[in-house]
Amino acid sequence: MNTKSIYTVGKCLLLLLLIFTGYACEDNDEGKENTSAPVLISCNINGTEVDLANIDSETENNLTAGTDGYVEFVFSKTMRQTPPTKDEETGEVLTTGIYFNDKVASNQIVINYEKVRYPYSVSEGSECSLFIEAGTLTDMQHRPYSKDITLKFTATSGISGGDSETVFDAVVDANGRGDYTTVQAAINAAPANLTSPYLIFIAAGTYNECVYIPKTKPFIHLIGENPDRVKIQFALNRVEEQTNSDTWPYSIHNPNSPARLAGYTTDQNCVVLIKATDVYLENISIINLYGALKSRYDGGLGKGGQAEALCSHYDRLAMNNCKLVSFQDTWWTRFQKVNGTYGICRAYVQNSWIEGSTDYIWGSGDVLIENSTFYNTGNGSFITASRSNETDAYGYVMKDCTIDGEAGITAFSFGRQQSTSAKAVFINTALKMDIIDGHWTAGSAAPALFGEYNTVDKNNQVISTGDMTVGSGSSQFTAKVLSADEAAGYTYENIIAREGWNPKQYMQTPGTTMATLDGTTLSWNAIDGAAGYLIFVNGVYLAQTTETSVSVTTAADGVYTVRGVGHYGSISAE
Repeated sequence: MNTKSIYTVGKCLLLLLLIFTGYACEDNDEGKENTSAPVLISCNINGTEVDLANIDSETENNLTAGTDGYVEFVFSKTMRQTPPTKDEETGEVLTTGIYFNDKVASNQIVINYEKVRYPYSVSEGSECSLFIEAGTLTDMQHRPYSKDITLKFTATSGISGGDSETVFDAVVDANGRGDYTTVQAAINAAPANLTSPYLIFIAAGTYNECVYIPKTKPFIHLIGENPDRVKIQFALNRVEEQTNSDTWPYSIHNPNSPARLAGYTTDQNCVVLIKATDVYLENISIINLYGALKSRYDGGLGKGGQAEALCSHYDRLAMNNCKLVSFQDTWWTRFQKVNGTYGICRAYVQNSWIEGSTDYIWGSGDVLIENSTFYNTGNGSFITASRSNETDAYGYVMKDCTIDGEAGITAFSFGRQQSTSAKAVFINTALKMDIIDGHWTAGSAAPALFGEYNTVDKNNQVISTGDMTVGSGSSQFTAKVLSADEAAGYTYENIIAREGWNPKQYMQTPGTTMATLDGTTLSWNAIDGAAGYLIFVNGVYLAQTTETSVSVTTAADGVYTVRGVGHYGSISAE
């Protein structure tokens, strides 16, 4: 390219640059700063529009909204929140300008450009008031919204229609959406001397209480929403030694212990005490925080000492998909005499988790535990401590179970006896950790029967290959390996289903269904065998019904789900 050509191209480029620069320098109204004050354009609660005429402290309104959700204000400009005023010397917050039910709420406000949102969660029937003082919200140039905002509404679950029939006799919800906020209150309200199941549903929540089912309240069925989200827990033990600085502060015998200060008597020596017959538990965790490991449970103390999570006294207790947690004596099968004799005392457990370290299933009775996990939390754990009565035909029977434990702890023992009539057997057991030589531990005397069949170690090798001698002297005994025929005799029918008791029928879980929201009508297909339905939104319990459709009067953002309920209270999978 010659010099003249380069010069010509250069002039063209300069001309183009001047043209573009001219465009850029033209007046552009869109680029001017918006100096107007912010304007409130709209308001909604959980996506439902609210008339701005209701944003006034003097306005009486009949607004309703769900018990969980948000209030959202939309402004004409991107907004910000002014910092709260503080005491110059102490740093104490003096004013914030934002209050929900007269409590400071400035930390909960979420601002996304023009949208200002306050999330809330309240109990059923709560009268709610959100107040934002004039000047608390400004645009990015600090121009304030100069009016007070007051929005009042009543919180309700938002379900109506259906019929007046319910499948559960009572609903417990710590957040106030049920009939009671504590499990004990629901039990106290149940009729006495029932002859058929009384169904109590427990919504997700942590219930910091001890629970007592007295002898006069048989046929109580406690059905939780989910064992990981329904926790009945407390920290206590029953050690009477006052000089023990570890146990005494939490002893039920100490008048100044948390349990006694909460009003419990010395009879309440565990988290859940069952003295009634025909009790059924499902989808519930019972945790004695005194023994629960700190690393596994919020509030856990991880201490040793007699600290039962559950104590059961009489015949016909059943559990499905439950968790029992402590360190020592987690479950005491403390079966009592009736009219001077023990008679038949049975408990049946399925698909559950039992956790502890020292004698964490102990006592008497014919107890069958199937398809469950035993979780050891300390070195040299003893799972069972049997003291079977003479009338116990089978004692403790664990079938098709898994044994696991905390990483790094030493080998465990199947158990040790506490009477010469002690009986315990493990059948088809899968080990995920090491077991001691001999598999059992000798006590003060030889048991009636400690046995096993088809025990498989963590390397998938069968290690129940022959009888073993355990202990020495008067406490020496032979730990027996059962034959296939002997093991086959330990059946549900033989151990549990005597005298017409069949707790497996309680555990018949209904199938699942899909819910559809069409406008304000929530509907679903009927489930075969379901006696009723539980309704949830975003996983939070709302209501129950026996029909297959309801009206959603305060629809919330999110997903509605429905779970079927069996005739004995068992609920379908999530």
